Amino acid sequence: MNFDFNKNHFELFGLQPCFQIEQAKLEQAYRDIQTLVHPDRFTHLSDAERRLSMQWATHANEAYQTLKKPVSRASYLLRLNGIETFGETSAAMPADFLVSQMEWREAIMEAK
Repeated sequence: MNFDFNKNHFELFGLQPCFQIEQAKLEQAYRDIQTLVHPDRFTHLSDAERRLSMQWATHANEAYQTLKKPVSRASYLLRLNGIETFGETSAAMPADFLVSQMEWREAIMEAK
C-alpha cells in the first residue's frame, strides 16, 4: 500500500482544488480509499502495519470531513493558498468590539 501523506486533501481524492466539487465523486473516492486502508484489512499484519493503516484511514476521514463541508472546504482552500483563517468555532474578536458588546448588554440589563 502506497499512501502519500504529503498530498493535499484534493489530490488525495483526485479532485481539482476549488470550492465547487462534485460531492458524489468525493464520496466515491473516500469509499475507495477506506476500502483499501481500513484497519480491518490489516488485522493479520504487524503492529506497525496496523498502526499505519489506522493513520491512513484517519487521514482520509479528516480530509473527507474537511472537503465535505463548505465552510471547512473554503477555509482549507484559503490555507492552501497561504491565507490563515479563524476556525469555525473561534471566538477571537478585537478587544474594543468585545468591550462594546459588554457595555451594550449592561445598558440593556439596566434599562429592564
